[in-house]
Amino acid sequence: MNEAWATAIFWLGLMTVSGWVLRRFYFSYDAKLPERLRLAALVIELAIIGLFFFPWLPESRGGAFGWQIALQGNVGMILLIILLLSAVGLFLTKNSRLLKLGASLHFVANILIFVVMIRLLPETIQLTLGDIAPIVATLLLGVNTVVVMLLWHQLQKQEQNRV
Repeated sequence: MNEAWATAIFWLGLMTVSGWVLRRFYFSYDAKLPERLRLAALVIELAIIGLFFFPWLPESRGGAFGWQIALQGNVGMILLIILLLSAVGLFLTKNSRLLKLGASLHFVANILIFVVMIRLLPETIQLTLGDIAPIVATLLLGVNTVVVMLLWHQLQKQEQNRV
């Protein structure tokens, strides 16, 4: 398959999935939807925290795990862990304001992970399957950003329906 076909298939698939997600989770309102999105955000955030127990640096750079980098005093990594743990705690609640605060903390964590990783690995390096935890964490943060934005929108719809 040539590159043009692969690109066309990718974008067609992405548009199809995006259309389904928007129709299902953005434009419609279901009283159970905020709860499902809250649980999805919580599970994804816990998965990201679980990735701190995998190597974040390649062997050539010390092969440190995420939690080890934080214990070594890396302020960015410490702040990232605090933000993620705080977001998890807030996603455990059902209070609309606290859920929005958790979403805001998640947004900050999503930006911070890029800052932390650029400072830890400023040059281009070749990663192996064993040290891709920060890449997986970044992808999960991106996915969870969509989830918490949909949750935020559903919470706003829920508040409008109460008024």
